[in-house]
Amino acid sequence: TVWQFSSILEGTIIGDDCVIGSGVWIGRNCRLGNGVRLQDKAHITNNTVIGDDVFVGPGVLTMDDKHPRVGNHTYRSCPPTFCDGSSIGAGAVILPDVIIGAGAVVGAGAVVTHDVPSNVTVLGVPARLRIA
Repeated sequence: TVWQFSSILEGTIIGDDCVIGSGVWIGRNCRLGNGVRLQDKAHITNNTVIGDDVFVGPGVLTMDDKHPRVGNHTYRSCPPTFCDGSSIGAGAVILPDVIIGAGAVVGAGAVVTHDVPSNVTVLGVPARLRIA
């Protein structure tokens, strides 16, 4: 299901049973697995890979440029990767080249600057392992 005002650019492949919320932007050549849920106004940058059963909350931003500048002729796409079963809270920011491990949870509003291991929860700015 794709809701109103969403943009899905060329080359993107979407698996079965996915929901793309209102106002979502999905860049070129992305791959979404089965059962993915992208909530309203999420921004999925070019070449991002999203595994099966991944939840991306409203307003999540993903980045793929490590050195953003006008006229940057050395730009190389470095998108994040979301492994199966991961869950990203509302308003989180996922920086370039970050891997979100299988079953990992990213808290709302977190800024993820490094890879997140499988089956852990990270919170805060910058995102850090949640201590129980």
